[in-house]
Amino acid sequence: MLGADGYSLVSNYFLRRVLPYCLMHNIISKLQAAVLSNMTGRQEKGKIEVTHAEIAAELGVKRTGIGHALDALGEKNLIRKAKRSSYQLNPRVACNGNGQEQHDFLAGLRTLALESKFPDELASELSLFPRSEVG
Repeated sequence: MLGADGYSLVSNYFLRRVLPYCLMHNIISKLQAAVLSNMTGRQEKGKIEVTHAEIAAELGVKRTGIGHALDALGEKNLIRKAKRSSYQLNPRVACNGNGQEQHDFLAGLRTLALESKFPDELASELSLFPRSEVG
């Protein structure tokens, strides 16, 4: 989306290399990939406000599976639950805004020094993708 609200930056490397590899090698399930894609399309300035039921309705699946998919994506550090029905997508994968906004959002997350190392460390099964290449 171009215009006053900024636009979405999506890592071409993630879309070209990481996501297809994860799907082909069962590192990410089809449901997890669908949820990740849904979350990417929903983000606004680093935040995603959505319920499990809303995602399930859009994907045509049972709500109970959404929680498991979100948990798995969180364990891989692709998303982070901020609070109930509020998430953050790893801005190294995709960020709604321009490059400076992505940089500022990353800097803000890094000041939190989260135990999970979000957003800088992905799960070990994604370690073949260096940080510098993902985003």
